[in-house]
Amino acid sequence: MDTRCSVSSDPNLRVPRPLRRGDTVGVVAASGPVDKKLLETGLAFLEECGFLVRQGCHVEQSRSYLAGTDEQRCEDLNDMLRDPEINGIFLARGGYGSMRLLEELDYDAVRREPKILVGMSDVTALQLSLFTRCGLVTFAGPMIAGQVGRGLDELSAHWFVRGLTEPLGTRNLFDLDADLRVLRPGRAQGCILGGCLSLVTALLGTDFSPDYTRAVLFLEEVHEPLYRVDRMLTQLRLAGILDAVSAIVCGHFLGPGGRNLDHSVDRLILELTREKPVPIVSGYPHGHTLPNVTIPHGIPVELNTDSMTLTVIGA
Repeated sequence: MDTRCSVSSDPNLRVPRPLRRGDTVGVVAASGPVDKKLLETGLAFLEECGFLVRQGCHVEQSRSYLAGTDEQRCEDLNDMLRDPEINGIFLARGGYGSMRLLEELDYDAVRREPKILVGMSDVTALQLSLFTRCGLVTFAGPMIAGQVGRGLDELSAHWFVRGLTEPLGTRNLFDLDADLRVLRPGRAQGCILGGCLSLVTALLGTDFSPDYTRAVLFLEEVHEPLYRVDRMLTQLRLAGILDAVSAIVCGHFLGPGGRNLDHSVDRLILELTREKPVPIVSGYPHGHTLPNVTIPHGIPVELNTDSMTLTVIGA
């Protein structure tokens, strides 16, 4: 049986080339305002990695809970997407605001020249939209004026650099020292899609939400009490998403005050998928706490709980 997601066989799937030392990368703020000290530390980390760093013109702007106006934030992002000298784009932080830009993104520029784009949290909206409209494979990982600025642990730093500078090939995304939990065993194939749960649900019903049919759904969340996580997961079930996917991979789930909700969410997901018992692995070190492993978003993968592998198959 062919269990691949429909886009995995699409010739328009766009996998950007890995970054190399000496490449010029851009840093933009598409969501909330940034802390300047964290930004400076994050920029220095990129320079230590061997990249030439260029800031967007409006990165340090602040307008209430946004990093400047919609026009300023979108201008910075589109400038980076269009500039042939820019090889990769890093998002400064999350918060809120990316969804306000989706209608004005230059998707044609992405189709002409796919580039690495790195972020998570609110950036989930950009990543899902770019995949839906362009088939672009992006990378879910630490934010420059967030976890990078505060200091990455060894595992997160290793996977951040490796994820962006090495070809995906047939990489095993489970090849790490982590206490992964098999909630339901099995094998599955599909494009790995998802991200921050609240953004995944927020895009449902829009033209920017992907087709999750036979996808490997990965989810993480922060600051949400368990009942709200329950509500969002139930929304995914009622929308048919949990019935459509081929497997689920869960990252960090943190409630208010940083409370660990992982095991409670494990029980919820098992309950909500009992009528469609897909393979589920939990405890993946990705999300709003460290370690935060950088993973490709949109690439076809194969999950095998017998060998505990999540192998890239579409690069």
